[in-house]
Amino acid sequence: MNTTDSGVRTALPRKIGADALLNAAVKFWFLVAVLGQWIFVYYVSAFYGGTALQGEFARWNEVLPHGYVEGETMGNLAVALHILLAVIIIVGGPLQLIPQTRTYAPSFHRWNGRLYVMLAFLISVDGLYMVWTRGTISGLVGDISVSINAVLIMLCAALAWRYAVAKNFPVHRRWTLRLFLVVNGVWFFRIGLMFWLFVNGAPVGFDPETFRGPFLTFLGFAQYLLPLAILELYLAAQRWGGTLGKTTMAITLFVITMVTGVGIFAATTGMWLPRL
Repeated sequence: MNTTDSGVRTALPRKIGADALLNAAVKFWFLVAVLGQWIFVYYVSAFYGGTALQGEFARWNEVLPHGYVEGETMGNLAVALHILLAVIIIVGGPLQLIPQTRTYAPSFHRWNGRLYVMLAFLISVDGLYMVWTRGTISGLVGDISVSINAVLIMLCAALAWRYAVAKNFPVHRRWTLRLFLVVNGVWFFRIGLMFWLFVNGAPVGFDPETFRGPFLTFLGFAQYLLPLAILELYLAAQRWGGTLGKTTMAITLFVITMVTGVGIFAATTGMWLPRL
């Protein structure tokens, strides 16, 4: 056996090991994130659905400022539609990213994907209407950050659809992953905020009464830009990274998963369950 063959045989197991570690890290994050998203869906369904069934629409304002305004039928319908679409999207979205769905239920994957893209586009239009007719609690900066999020959702949805139709599935996959992250910007905001409060033990960098401050300005844009940046690093490591690059990305994802888990725990125990 020559030295070249020996080097190849030594490098191959290392590469496979780094690939396996990176794959395990992203799967771990996905499982934790989906669990947190479905807890959020349960909360949204129970709170908004429960109060609606009891005719207590005014209670929506406890959570969503200007969520219900008496006499504004169109605006109230827009809020109700937004909540309903959010529940459907958050439940159905992760199913698109499970490989077994594509393999064993291709028809479901195609139709669920079409529904996901269309509803993501619709919820963005609805969200823009809500923002610019009722505003956000964070003022103009919040209005702008949410509007950018909505535009990114529409862009990612359009490109995911385009490349699916063109049967360019590697590029379609990347735009679907981006769409999944920007659609969940609202969820990232909540777990990010609750992680921050959990770590600091008190509001730091913002006024809890006015809900304004530098940290909330940062979080308003980071809720979708930061996940997108991490995704691009992951995609780069997956496609071009060597053993060191993939291992470093895997460790980074494990750390991010821990942060995500703490944020989910803090949001569940400190925000969602107490309101039910």
